[in-house]
Amino acid sequence: MTTMATPQTYAKALAADIRIAAMIEAEVRMQLADMASIRQYITYAGDVTGSGSDTVRVRYADVGAKTPFASIGDGSALTASDMDGSVANITVARSGLQYDVTDLFVMTGFGRDLDPFRIAERMSFAAEARIMEIICATFDSAVSSVGSSGVDMSVDNFMDAIYALELANNPTPYLCVLHPRQLADLQAALRAENNNFLSFSAQTEALSAAKAPGWVGSLLGVDIFKSDYVNLNGGSTDYIGCMFSQPGIGYAIGTAQPLAGALAELRPAGTPVTIAMERNEGSGITEIVGHLYCGAAMLETDRCVKIVTDA
Repeated sequence: MTTMATPQTYAKALAADIRIAAMIEAEVRMQLADMASIRQYITYAGDVTGSGSDTVRVRYADVGAKTPFASIGDGSALTASDMDGSVANITVARSGLQYDVTDLFVMTGFGRDLDPFRIAERMSFAAEARIMEIICATFDSAVSSVGSSGVDMSVDNFMDAIYALELANNPTPYLCVLHPRQLADLQAALRAENNNFLSFSAQTEALSAAKAPGWVGSLLGVDIFKSDYVNLNGGSTDYIGCMFSQPGIGYAIGTAQPLAGALAELRPAGTPVTIAMERNEGSGITEIVGHLYCGAAMLETDRCVKIVTDA
């Protein structure tokens, strides 16, 4: 007697899609937690989930870091220093990535490569790339600037940026993000210097794993990252890189809420990237969609120096 297979109902197919999406989502969450990231060098400002707003307001007090203790005569009154407060707003917005997998693509043998872990890896790196892009967009907000329009980046530009941060009593470590063209010009300038004082500590496999994607080495104690997301200066022919102290730039996120009912275990709270799968039967396509909710802003402009040089 032949046993008939259990029909594949729409509800079962939907549950399977949700479970695969949840598997990808969980893997993305773990990879983002384990992955070295540019996020470790900037200030985490919070999560907008449940706050009733898409904006995080970061308050900080200027306590006069450059004001030292003063000599005062016995019995004399002190002169008070003013303390100012400021607020920076970080607005969280949606970014997304979608893969369309056609039935023919799967039929011809490529589908075997589309396992959830490979998709999660791609989504994780794509999310980190988008975060870097969002961070680079804040660089133009810096008040201090070094470099000259239409002139290649030089060693002097790099040292001037360090000096500007030190003059404002900014805490180390410092981080520098440059466009590949800026980095190439800096390295060429270093070769031309031909001295032992200025040595570029190049990346190694172990250090690259410990730092973050894009880290290329350090110079004068400053970690240098390169990114092609560094923007042009208002559409001109200059790139805007940046050197900053950790408190200078902040980011905020939005995290997924648990699904309701029986599917609650598939999406725990705290997931930074949400994944969903949807079937478009009319087109013969399975859509794999990922969303990231993130925003960044310059919190304290005197902790950042933009580096404007020829593109």
